[in-house]
Amino acid sequence: MAKKSIIILMAWLMVALQAWAQVASGDSVQTQVGKFADTDLQRKKVAVVLSGGGAFGAIHVGALKVIEETGIPVDMVVGTSMGSIVGALYSVGYNSSDIGEMFRTMDWAELFLDRDDASRLTLGDRDAQNTYLYERDFYVGEGIDPQPGGVIRGTNVERAFEHYLRGYTDSLNFLRDLPRQFACVATDLVTDSEADLTSGYLVKSIRSSMSIPGVFTPMHIGDMVLVDGGAKNNFAADLARRLGADIVIGVKFDLGLGTDKEYRTLMDVMERSAGSDVSRRARENEKYCDVLIKVPVRGYTSGSFTPGALNTLMERGEEAAREKLDSIKMLKVLAGADPARDYSMHTAVFTPWHDSSDSYDGKGGLIDIRKNNTIVASVGARFDTEDWAALMLNSHYYLGGKINKELDLTVRLGLRAMLRLGLDFEPWEFKKMGLSYEFWYKYSDLYTKGKRSNNVSLIYQKANVKLFSLDALNFNCEVGVGWEHYHFFKGLWNEYSTITFKPNEHYFNYHLGLRYDNEDKRYFTRRGMRAEAQLAYYTDNFAQWKGHSGFTQVMALWQMTFALTGTTHIRPQVQGRFVFGDDLPVTAGNVVGGTSYGKFFPQQLPQPGFGHAEFFDSKFVSASLRVQQRITGRHYLILDGSVAEHNSKLGDIFDRKPLWGVQLGYYYNAGIIGPLSCSLGWSSHTHRVNFLLSLGLDF
Repeated sequence: MAKKSIIILMAWLMVALQAWAQVASGDSVQTQVGKFADTDLQRKKVAVVLSGGGAFGAIHVGALKVIEETGIPVDMVVGTSMGSIVGALYSVGYNSSDIGEMFRTMDWAELFLDRDDASRLTLGDRDAQNTYLYERDFYVGEGIDPQPGGVIRGTNVERAFEHYLRGYTDSLNFLRDLPRQFACVATDLVTDSEADLTSGYLVKSIRSSMSIPGVFTPMHIGDMVLVDGGAKNNFAADLARRLGADIVIGVKFDLGLGTDKEYRTLMDVMERSAGSDVSRRARENEKYCDVLIKVPVRGYTSGSFTPGALNTLMERGEEAAREKLDSIKMLKVLAGADPARDYSMHTAVFTPWHDSSDSYDGKGGLIDIRKNNTIVASVGARFDTEDWAALMLNSHYYLGGKINKELDLTVRLGLRAMLRLGLDFEPWEFKKMGLSYEFWYKYSDLYTKGKRSNNVSLIYQKANVKLFSLDALNFNCEVGVGWEHYHFFKGLWNEYSTITFKPNEHYFNYHLGLRYDNEDKRYFTRRGMRAEAQLAYYTDNFAQWKGHSGFTQVMALWQMTFALTGTTHIRPQVQGRFVFGDDLPVTAGNVVGGTSYGKFFPQQLPQPGFGHAEFFDSKFVSASLRVQQRITGRHYLILDGSVAEHNSKLGDIFDRKPLWGVQLGYYYNAGIIGPLSCSLGWSSHTHRVNFLLSLGLDF
């Protein structure tokens, strides 16, 4: 008996000495269970394993909500791909409510692209971003490809999660330095093996884990080239066991079984291939789970990032977890946790990414997106029932040098075809000088009081010398000299026509343009103001027009958007264009109608209710009011009303009966593709209903 007592006493002393040594070295038992987690030596370590799956990652939010309700301690989170994103957020102290709000408020289309924050771009760069749906960088010479092996660099993913994971963006040990232990899985292309990431930079680790091969550029960490972990281990329950988890709760999506008719598209086949786990790894790893929550996701795909789909997937995750509620509660007892204690954790404060004051450039100011010795190629596409299909291609070459030089080539394909060449010099930051030339072929219909009266084909050429340009945050100013030439080589007139075009017409101009714009978005604007003013003096020999003084154009625009409610916004607008002088050419007159500025003629002003382009008198002014109502998600109703006056004499502009118009449209925010819209309009000028269907960014 004495011998047995001595053995027990020695064992107790060894345990006590080991614990003392850990405390003395600063490596306490917290190393075993995370920085701020419970330190009860007698309690078993509990891990939650989250599968990959793109939008299917929303199921984890609902499942975590139920896990939190049970009060079971979660010491470790292991995730793959989207599961790694949810897992990292949960590990730094966000709760399921926070992560759910992130899923709902995040613009996923913007997140998964490389578009810069428009509020910190110059107006010129902002215009380009609102024109092109995709851009790709190419280094000239011996530079390294900035997008090797992927279409998307993933810069916005990193920026967003640097915000959400603030305080944990340095190099860390994920098993020691986070409130909960964390690990994620990636695939190393160099060794063609699974890479288990438990230390390093947290943002880069989750960026590696979700890097879909061929879509996102791989991450280079040390000697590893990392892509999406789903290629090797999409449900890493085995990793949780290897890291010391005693109890494992697994959450994964379940596509269910289908019929042969359900696998006819590429997306169907890809989803089924991912769900059936070709390597059988995910199914085999289910055996490591004490409780497995399989969430049905039929009816959705991994790309279903719409608000409605994400909400439904979160609800399904919650429902599936509630079916396992009793089993999870039992695990809390088996873990040796205090039955009366709530072990849930909420140490992080959630603030939406785009509403934060975080700055991409670290200064909170303007972003300079120039990339010296780089070619940036961009593409945009559009369809509408007036102009049909159009494609815009741009190549911008940043030559750099002592004085920054930029060479620009733009091509537009469609009924309105265009070629533009430009060369800019930047002696001082954001201050430019330059030359440009544009060649347009335009085929268009013109209307008179709503009836088609002219069908014209023309070549329009424009050359511009930019003497000075300031392109800054929300403000642009340009002073220059220009030349314009119209050549009408084909035209059809009918009995409604009141316009006669000369075959050739050209003039030189001196111009000044000012622009201010701090609107938060070009489409579906919620706040901000836009104001423009242009002054130009036209001649045919740099001094006179037809032997006498030249003619002058003045254009002004002001609009501001206000919020009435969280989903209702109004935008009053006033605009006008006035041409002063004698012997005015037809091509300098006011062209009004349609929904786009400068669509068929450079001076064209859009007007609600006026569905087609018409020529009006030389003095034109209008006021309009827009009511924008978000119905739900990305769906909007927009009502526009307008009133306009025109005359050949400024003093008599209000003598005529005012013209008014109204337009009602349904719009769908299709993200980077641009709005999908269907609208009906009517005006007292035309007494006709006009219809327009369009998809894409306006250019």
